[in-house]
Amino acid sequence: MKKILLIAIVIAITSCSSKYIKFSPTKNEIYTTERLSQFLKENKNPKVVLRTPVTSIKATEEEDVSFLYGAIEKEFLSQGFIVRDRSLFNQVVANNQNSVNYSKLKDKTDTDLIIELIKIDGEILYETNKYTTEKGKTGLLVTPYKRYGAAVEFKVVLIDNNEFAGTFKFNYAPCSKNNKCVINESWKKRVKRINKGKESYEKVKNNDLEDFIRGATRELVNDMRN
Repeated sequence: MKKILLIAIVIAITSCSSKYIKFSPTKNEIYTTERLSQFLKENKNPKVVLRTPVTSIKATEEEDVSFLYGAIEKEFLSQGFIVRDRSLFNQVVANNQNSVNYSKLKDKTDTDLIIELIKIDGEILYETNKYTTEKGKTGLLVTPYKRYGAAVEFKVVLIDNNEFAGTFKFNYAPCSKNNKCVINESWKKRVKRINKGKESYEKVKNNDLEDFIRGATRELVNDMRN
């Protein structure tokens, strides 16, 4: 009797195979110029400044997001770039005479490239009703699985002749690569709270957002050079 009960339990457990969700990020949007690539081939250690937006930052939490700016600048430093101080550059730009044309700023700031951070958005909603199991089977969920991803967008300007040199948009999807999301009872309870307006969909955590921003900056450098 005990053996029969044990077998029944094992069958019940194995039959309830875990369900997994996996998203694919939206395709990155890269628009660059040959002039930028050539410039970086001739200048292995270019001098850059990161210009940050006053608005258009949708972070995952209501707190200071300057740590993301620092993460970007650290990646530029690790890639051999010389990073100029943002606050000093902005002081020069604040002068009306110098804000007319970027090219006039070259001698005053000793900068080659302006990397404009156009937008960081940590509230890109991904959703799907498709799942897979550990055994490779697929199926459909009654309630779609939704989580926030992120996107970051840059604009690059060659300062010597005020030349627009490219825009670069990178996307991050949750539950992607090796980080599949598991459908469990906790998720089902959360969906009920969301449907009742008591909770929002899970946003990108700050450490995941920082990792994404640093990775996007590395891709930015690679795309600019190639």
